[in-house]
Amino acid sequence: MNANELISINNKKRNQLNEDNLAFYEDMLVYMRTASNKSEQQTEEILLELLEHLIEAQSEGKTAANIFGPDPKAYCKELINELSKEKRKYNLLFATRIIIQVAAIFSIIDGVISSALYYLFNKGENTITLHLGSSLISFMGFLLLLYIFIKLIFWWLKRSTFVGKRTKKGVEFLQVWIGSTIFILLFLAIVYLIPEFGPEIQIPTLASIGIGLTLYIVSYLLKKKERQI
Repeated sequence: MNANELISINNKKRNQLNEDNLAFYEDMLVYMRTASNKSEQQTEEILLELLEHLIEAQSEGKTAANIFGPDPKAYCKELINELSKEKRKYNLLFATRIIIQVAAIFSIIDGVISSALYYLFNKGENTITLHLGSSLISFMGFLLLLYIFIKLIFWWLKRSTFVGKRTKKGVEFLQVWIGSTIFILLFLAIVYLIPEFGPEIQIPTLASIGIGLTLYIVSYLLKKKERQI
């Protein structure tokens, strides 16, 4: 089974845990899944093995603390240290897929908005003008922001595990909202503050949508390739 299949099985089997054991196990799950550069396949295999062990122990009246000990964070660290690093080929494919997906989203959104304004409201033009220099810098800046944002999310998720008292849902939502708002504002700053420079090209708005869809298909094929590694 690949990692996605293991995750699907894990999601279904977790429903068999009682409230306390589920909270304990989900902390372990988040902590291990946010481990940097470790094999996703091996991580999911261990997590499923731990879950099945816990379900069996629960049926015997035992708790997660009885099985994994009083210091689950240290236990998870030991397991993480035993995991192999993710293959370089996988990391390269993954990074390439994300870059292509981001480019696809940009192209589709830009094409849809520009086409709607022109064909439905008679606003703007039926072409999109790109300055290659500023567009490339903006795109690279967005990728950097996205990378930092994801790293911060992983850090926040890991920090929220094994803390005993749970943060209120409203506080968590506010934290996520503030972080997302800052990310969006920084992205808009990149788009609007970088002066236009470099060779200029014009792309029909409908062609921009087609390019985006093509890129998305390419990213989908790369994702299938990842699963075969």
